[in-house]
Amino acid sequence: MTEINISLDDFKSLLADLFGQPLKQEAEVATRDFWQNISAITDGVSQGSISIYPDFLFLSRDFPEYKKHYVWKGLAILIFLISLPVFIFSWGIAIFILALSVICHITGNLQRKVSGQKFVSGIKTSIIARDLSKGVGKLCAHYIAGHVLLVSNIGRAHWPRLPSDVLTGKQDFQFKRSPAKRNML
Repeated sequence: MTEINISLDDFKSLLADLFGQPLKQEAEVATRDFWQNISAITDGVSQGSISIYPDFLFLSRDFPEYKKHYVWKGLAILIFLISLPVFIFSWGIAIFILALSVICHITGNLQRKVSGQKFVSGIKTSIIARDLSKGVGKLCAHYIAGHVLLVSNIGRAHWPRLPSDVLTGKQDFQFKRSPAKRNML
């Protein structure tokens, strides 16, 4: 097991710098849990026993470089809509246009997959290189932001679950709403 020497306060300040604001109570609980299991999580990610799956919806909202697949998806919808009135005049041409729409849709899916692989490989490379701010800190920050899902053969973890759930297989949510907050909604 690889030891990563960083104090909890330094880890919290690293995450606060990455977020650009102080951590909230829920984020501090997840940060503490991540910090307590930092060696096991980094070893699992670097050895491949813990997989990282990005959530493209949240990731693309916060980072424009992961929005490229939207262009292809939008183009597929536009081409599909163009093919509908063409069916009235020529079904052969309309089928060709529909095929173009399917090709654009598939290209968008491939672009999304490539972007996700690039994102995950960047984090894995930084974790293997022992870069705290670009590797472990970034993984924890993306976990807290809800951008990634961690999966192992034991369990899975995503926000608002604790990151250690990927190691223990526990499936409890860390933050339960109080009855007073439930009534406010």
